[in-house]
Amino acid sequence: MKNIDLLKKGNVLFRQDDNEAMYIYYRGFSDDNGIDQLVVKCFSVLRWTDRRILWGINNFSETVEGAIRQMLTENLINPSVAARKIPQVQLTAIKNITGPIIKQISYDEVYSSIDDLCNTYDLGIRCMFDGRKLEYDLYEGTDRTINQMANPRIILSKSRANLLKRKYEDADNDLKNTALIAGAGEGYARKTASIENGTGLSRRELFVDAREISDKYDQQDEEGNAIEIPDDQYRQLLLTKGTEKLSEYDEFISFDCELDVTKDNTKYNRDFFLGDLITIQDEELGILMNSRVLEADEVFQNDGKSIFVKVGKSVPTLPQAIKRMVK
Repeated sequence: MKNIDLLKKGNVLFRQDDNEAMYIYYRGFSDDNGIDQLVVKCFSVLRWTDRRILWGINNFSETVEGAIRQMLTENLINPSVAARKIPQVQLTAIKNITGPIIKQISYDEVYSSIDDLCNTYDLGIRCMFDGRKLEYDLYEGTDRTINQMANPRIILSKSRANLLKRKYEDADNDLKNTALIAGAGEGYARKTASIENGTGLSRRELFVDAREISDKYDQQDEEGNAIEIPDDQYRQLLLTKGTEKLSEYDEFISFDCELDVTKDNTKYNRDFFLGDLITIQDEELGILMNSRVLEADEVFQNDGKSIFVKVGKSVPTLPQAIKRMVK
């Protein structure tokens, strides 16, 4: 009864051995097989950003980090409409970890907009909790691969006895490397840009409909006419859209594995973390790949703890593929 009272929808949870906070969005109870079971599901508090949209047309001409911070500030932290403010949300100090970007986003969900940028530019974002405040924090994973000398190397391999199970997937049926991006205008007057790679069979083309990217600023001149975005800047907006779309049609190489938690040489959340670049080595399959840790599931049961790590990019499910097509 104590847990039923504490584990309510909306309550924020944190683990004492972690610094990220989660909130409960689902509760379910069953007594199957005569055993009472309470199931609670949580999202990171970062997911609060799906309760806000980008209000209007937003043109960003700064760093990727700056664009994400602007989205959070204008829509959650210090919006012009007081009712849109989420008082608990704060930002960590700026880190200057990304390069410039020219991008336009209109009326999209804040969460999905940030997620797209992070996936395209290899960034992570999390909600940090220090016992007093909740802070959204952008970060870059650390390179721990065999190709560098600055940090201790992390190599996951059955031959090193730090893996119990592994599953490998490799597919390129959806791979695209060339994009024709079409923006504002109609017919022959439609504004376009292209990203081109490969020749012959190695060239895989994709059309990107970017009609939603306006070629005018959300402001007017003294005569009441909309101010047009310069052609070179508008072309950069289209190229940014194309780059993000192509990142969704990458080659899918993933490696799912269960770590041996008894081994002391590769402890998750001590020796390597979510977002880090690590090396996967499998002599039987002839695989040597350096990739990012995208997911880590920690399972606690009566008989102990299991950790499942996903490295690389999995083949999309049918719902994911449909969502990608309609975006």
